[in-house]
Amino acid sequence: MANLDTPDAVIVSTALGRLEKLSTDEYIISFGPNDRQFFATPNGYSATQLPMTVLGHISAMPVRKVTWASYGSRPDSWFFAYEMDDGTSTFRAGTGIPAALRQFIDRISQVPDLCSTLRVQLGNNDSFVAWAKTSWASYGIPRALEAELCQLSSAHMRSTTVTRGSLKGTLNRITWHGAGSYYVEGQEGYFWHFEAITTREAWIKLWSRKNATPSLEELSELVLVALDPHAPVGETFAFIKKQHDAQEAPFVINFYQDAAHALETPKAAPEVQETRLQHIERKPEKPKLFRWAISKRNGRPHPGESWELELKEGQKVKVWDHMGRDWHIVEGRGGTKGWVHGTWLEFCGSKVHKDPRHNYTLFQDDMRKLLIPGQLREFPPLCEYMSVCSNAACEPLKGGSKPGICIHDLQTLLEGSGCYSYEWLKEERNVWHPDKFARYCHPEHKEHLKTSAQEVFVLYGVLMDMSSQQEDEE
Repeated sequence: MANLDTPDAVIVSTALGRLEKLSTDEYIISFGPNDRQFFATPNGYSATQLPMTVLGHISAMPVRKVTWASYGSRPDSWFFAYEMDDGTSTFRAGTGIPAALRQFIDRISQVPDLCSTLRVQLGNNDSFVAWAKTSWASYGIPRALEAELCQLSSAHMRSTTVTRGSLKGTLNRITWHGAGSYYVEGQEGYFWHFEAITTREAWIKLWSRKNATPSLEELSELVLVALDPHAPVGETFAFIKKQHDAQEAPFVINFYQDAAHALETPKAAPEVQETRLQHIERKPEKPKLFRWAISKRNGRPHPGESWELELKEGQKVKVWDHMGRDWHIVEGRGGTKGWVHGTWLEFCGSKVHKDPRHNYTLFQDDMRKLLIPGQLREFPPLCEYMSVCSNAACEPLKGGSKPGICIHDLQTLLEGSGCYSYEWLKEERNVWHPDKFARYCHPEHKEHLKTSAQEVFVLYGVLMDMSSQQEDEE
């Protein structure tokens, strides 16, 4: 590990996930698959697991400052850009970057005027976005982010290995997570979408109008938005705003499975400003209730009325609110909601269930508290978060295993995330891989906890197969 610290550097202990200091207005934070992170300011830099090649360049060359840093899927996959003492710019890329990215860089290198503007953002599973002035290329990024880039382009072209385009304006920053979250900033404006509830709450906390879209003036206060593309879920991020009047920069930073930390914008008044780190308080919403029902018919009561939900005979749906005159708000496949008349429904008993979104939020919050490296002694009782399946064939599994949850209950729980898909399940499953899960376990309990994690890992695999089959049918 290399640490190159200066008085004005951002310093973060990745082992503890604790923020120690923030200052000045220029930051680079690059997350890597092994807690590799790079932090820089105009006056210096601090790094963990800095690639030896990069360390050699910085030590031997007249580097004034690092202007860009990004880590990819493997130790030899990285991209760094520097500003030299004479004002010129240069860059270095690791030997393990994706082949399609190498081809893009080689083409850019042939045009000296573009080299100084080249930026590369690397992600998980060899994903990347690279751009120089108006030219860009990408691979493996969320579909919504790719669509955003295409929308910002005057022309684009897709192939099996890469998507390329020509932007209408220049880009400043792009960051994303495979579950669908992303942030784009450039001449055309600011564009973002955050899937994780934790990330959305932190984003809202930055702005004066909590329930409204921030103004362009407010957005211009941002100096850094960074999402960790390598985290199991999109809940590791950094939002930092400009520093004013020698005060510390307002920020919200969160590491997955750790408490979020924030320094809110100081209020103008006292001479001595309050700059303590503050935990973000999450106020749980009152859970909504629903009942299960089966559709008796195909279609809608009134075929021409789009506000009515289209059903299939035998389809299982969630019945939420009673709207009067036997009309109900009903949720079907994919979270689509609409009105359905009670005569079209056969209710599955009178039992009322909690909204899976509430249960999933509780599940995620508890996992963040429980899954601490080297501390876990008992396996999380997943059955406490969801137990609605009444299938007799599932009873032995629910009663005979430590996780205590069947495939149907796990599916219902995870659907509460709002992100449920094959790719999302694939990412989430990594948390339960026995070898990876072992790092959370106390040494005396590791073996039996790994066995329980293996059971959950297998259930995720079954859900992935089911999800893949359903997506193929659609």
